[in-house]
Amino acid sequence: MKMKKSEAIQSNSKQFKTKPIPRSRRATILAFAAIGMSWFVTSRTASAAPVDINGGSSWDGWSLRGNSLDVGIWASGSTTRDYDLYTTVFSFDNNAITGNPVQVKTPDAPTGFAAGTFSPGAFANGNVILGIGLKMNDANASAIGTTYLNFGIGGNNYQAASSLGGTDGRTDNTLWAHTGDFGMWMDGLSGGAGPSNLYAMTTDGTATIGGTGSFSNLAGGIGSGVSYDFAARMFRQGDAGGTIQFFFDLTAMETLYGPGSPSLGGDWNPAGARIGSIDQALTLSMYNSNTSFVNGSEVVIGPVVVPEPASALLCGIAGLAFLIRRRR
Repeated sequence: MKMKKSEAIQSNSKQFKTKPIPRSRRATILAFAAIGMSWFVTSRTASAAPVDINGGSSWDGWSLRGNSLDVGIWASGSTTRDYDLYTTVFSFDNNAITGNPVQVKTPDAPTGFAAGTFSPGAFANGNVILGIGLKMNDANASAIGTTYLNFGIGGNNYQAASSLGGTDGRTDNTLWAHTGDFGMWMDGLSGGAGPSNLYAMTTDGTATIGGTGSFSNLAGGIGSGVSYDFAARMFRQGDAGGTIQFFFDLTAMETLYGPGSPSLGGDWNPAGARIGSIDQALTLSMYNSNTSFVNGSEVVIGPVVVPEPASALLCGIAGLAFLIRRRR
């Protein structure tokens, strides 16, 4: 018969008395604790390994998540639009753009990963970056078109259809999103704006009891309303059968547009709208089409793990060392 926890504690207290940990053993314990915590940091924080940033001509540092026609990814729309999906999450560290990709942006938007006037701190070293990549597999799938990305924070509100051509996929933000979920329109049209609009849900979607599916747009960016200066970037290679890479600075986005962020000049409507706190996982719903919304389809990717800051976990190591030193 298994001894109850309370009985075990009483029994052990009769046999053993707490003794100070010998100094020689404290160092050993601290060393093993540091090793364990460093493993936890490595496994839960963004990778600092090289990531190909070239518009999609190669994919080192990326994870292949599947194909747009796979069951478990396809959600609605075209059943012939064929592209591979990649994701990556990494800690920005002076990452270089290679391979001469086309950066899709307006002339006034920041070039490369330089922070703009209205996106201070974007793509700074140490920031957590989410990358999403598309590799088109035939001439019916163009890299010049339109992409809408919905970010479900810490939940599974978006879901793929149960079969290719099925009707039970969940991708509509006004139906399935929750307050604080957000999304971006990435305009890839020739001469387009690239990152063009950010929205934040101000209520739950209508599929939730009491939800009204309301959202607020930050169209064109902060400032003049047409700065297109967001903490996001878009690069592509080619057109038909081409490739696209999107990059979102999650650290800067939460600082600039999240809870507690400063006033955005009233460009939100309502002005009090904010994106939610970006938790440890995101579910992504994405619409992608050719120009004029031709041959569009929707897919769902998730969950995408968003690592915790390494600094918070390293504080745990320092705290453990402090406690052991106090026992001396």
